[in-house]
Amino acid sequence: MQDTVTCSTPKPRAGIEGLDVYRVAVEFYRLLRQSTRGRRGHVIDQSYRAAESVILNIAEAYPMSGADRARRFRIAGGEAAECHAGLDLLEIRGELRGPALSQLRALLDRTRAMLWRLGRP
Repeated sequence: MQDTVTCSTPKPRAGIEGLDVYRVAVEFYRLLRQSTRGRRGHVIDQSYRAAESVILNIAEAYPMSGADRARRFRIAGGEAAECHAGLDLLEIRGELRGPALSQLRALLDRTRAMLWRLGRP
């Protein structure tokens, strides 16, 4: 009887799904929505818009090259900085705390680091 080896390495994703910064930004947005479900207010609404803008600017940058691509990644980085400020405000207001806030910060830090690097022409 022959042993079969199963590969535990995930299958590479195609297109924009293959871009790690895109996947991490989407995960940040998903967790932000889950963590603030049922709450409303200017800071929450603006944080949603900024997180959506990060994802959309990454998507715009994906098919481009050169300076245009880097510029769009820098714009996404600016929106990610706005998300950082939103998390600070939500923490100060007591609307986000604990493990959810820590996980959001970790995802956002990772996103911002990748965008900083991708934003260099």
